[in-house]
Parts: sequence; structure tokens; C-alpha cells
Amino acid sequence: MPVALIAGVSGAVGTALARELSEGQGWRVHGIARREPENKIPNVTCITADLANAADCKRLSALAAEVTHIFYCARATHAEQVVEDVQSNLYLLKNLVESVEHGSTVLRHVHLVQGGKYYGVHVGPFPTPAVEEQARAPIPNFNYDQQDYLHNRAKTAGWTWTASRPNTLLHFSPDNARNLVSSLGAYAAICRELGAALDFPGPQGAFDSLTQVTSLELLARAIAWMSNEPACANQGFNVTNTDVFRWSSIWPKLADAFAMPQGSVRPLKLTKVMSVREPVWQTLCDKHNLQKRPLQHVANWGYLDATLERYWDEILCHNKLRALGFDGWDNSQLRLISLLKQYQDNGILPA
Repeated sequence: MPVALIAGVSGAVGTALARELSEGQGWRVHGIARREPENKIPNVTCITADLANAADCKRLSALAAEVTHIFYCARATHAEQVVEDVQSNLYLLKNLVESVEHGSTVLRHVHLVQGGKYYGVHVGPFPTPAVEEQARAPIPNFNYDQQDYLHNRAKTAGWTWTASRPNTLLHFSPDNARNLVSSLGAYAAICRELGAALDFPGPQGAFDSLTQVTSLELLARAIAWMSNEPACANQGFNVTNTDVFRWSSIWPKLADAFAMPQGSVRPLKLTKVMSVREPVWQTLCDKHNLQKRPLQHVANWGYLDATLERYWDEILCHNKLRALGFDGWDNSQLRLISLLKQYQDNGILPA
């Protein structure tokens, strides 16, 4: 039986992957998190450890003897709309891999979760549809350094590696405010409470450009599949829902989900105009009998600003993974609306 060690198990990707492996694939699963997850994942053993701490990493040696697969879903702490630190992120990955290597003779595979930032989706226009082997962007990017580290170490270590590259994730994660669905929902609910229409808060170019997302459960299935498919060894793969959409086409559906009028394109900095709306949010919680959560635990305005400001197309080619046999897909617009309803049905967003 394969044994997984998931770094970042308390995050959205780590949690979904732990469930996929333990429940859907029958693996034994261990997880690492800096803090104990608020919600225990059935059949998953969680270890509290900071990968930046050498002493914590040494504690993994007793566990490492049985680990066959490492799944790295962690990231160094970072602010929104900044270039993330390369050395800190590389240091975390190296500490994990080398700590497990020190105590294991059965390690077979290391998987690295990357994302659209591999192509520079966060800094400006890039060649689309992006294919896995295209030239890298001339910017500091920890994804490059981490992948190069795995590529070079695997040559002599006796294990293989893969990397997954989803774009913006769609998921129901009530404990994760860095979330497109809940942030959009909170924005819409506050606008409605203020008597405003649902304006698009990014530029016209972002409203009209093509974009692409990845459903979290689809990503988890793809990671599990490629990590056990020999043809995928030592390569990176884009993982998307395979379809594309424009915000201009889904914006009326978002307005309908909150029974409010669609507005116009009105560029705003949500970090400024929404961060002062805590009193409005608490009024909404009382009026609609919602779970009493601070607004910052439901919406991340910096993340939403960064996502809705991109006036360039975001398209990642999915053909490479599909050609090797993975046939998963999802309907992005239907998924987004269904996840909004899930937040409403669970009393986190108002209907």
C-alpha cells in the first residue's frame, strides 16, 4: 500500500488531496501543517511541524521509513500582489525532501503543486494557450527553483517527480478566505445590502478577457493519477477544467444568484472599499442568521483584486495530461454557481 506524506495538509489543496488519497484511493496518509487543522480529516494522521525549523524536520525521521510519496502543497507565508520569496520557498521543500530521504528507503515519488504563476499569469500577458515546455518568464519565480531542485536531485536519488499547474481554484473551503467563490459572494452580498448593483470591480479588459479555472476535486484526482502513472514521471502538467469563460458571461449569473441587478464595469480597489465594511457584514450575519465569522475569514480582498485585475487572457493548455490518459474535466461556470449555493446553504453567505 502506498503511504503519502502531504505537506500543507491544512490548506485547501492539501485537504482535498488527503481526502482523495485516503477515501478514494485507499492510501495511508500522513499530513504536515504548521498548526493543527481545525477540522480533522478522517483516516489522516496529522503532524504539527514547521518545515522552516530544522528540529521539527528531524521529527519526521520516524515517520519517513514508510513514506513512498511526498506531496508538497505548502508555501512560505506571503502577502498578496507581491513577488513571492524564492529562497524561503525553496528552503521549505528542501528541508522536507531531505528529511524524508534521510529516514526512508522506499520513497518513490515527489509531487510539487505549482500553478499558473509558473507562466507569469500574475505579472502580465503571456503566450497562450500556455504549454508546459514553453520558455520561462524572465522573473524571479520560486516555482522554477523548486522544480529545478527536484529535477536535479531525482537524477541520483532513485525517485521520480511530477508537478501540477492548476489555474485559479474553485472550492468550498469555509476556513480559507483566500478563496475566489466566498470572496465574490461576500462582495455581492455587501453590495446588495448597500443598495448597489453588482459592478465588476476590475478593468474592462479583465471583464472581456478569457480566463480559466480548476475545480479543487479535479486537481486532487489529477495529482493522484499522475503520481502513479509512469508515463508522467519527471514532468510538469497543466490541470484545468478544460473550458474557458469571460467574466462578462458569468457576471449576470452571479447577480442572479443574489437576486440583485447587474451593474457596470467600475474599477475599484476592494482592499480599500471593502475592508471597512465589517459593520455591514455583521448586520448581514444577524439579518440572515449566518455563522458569526469576521469578514476577513470569509473574503480576501487582496486576492480578489489580483484575480479580477488581469486584463490578459489566462489559458493553460490541458492536452499533455489528456494525451497520457487523464480525461477529467468540469464545467467552470456551473461549478462556480453551485459552490456559491453551497456557501449559502451552509449559512456562510446570505441567499
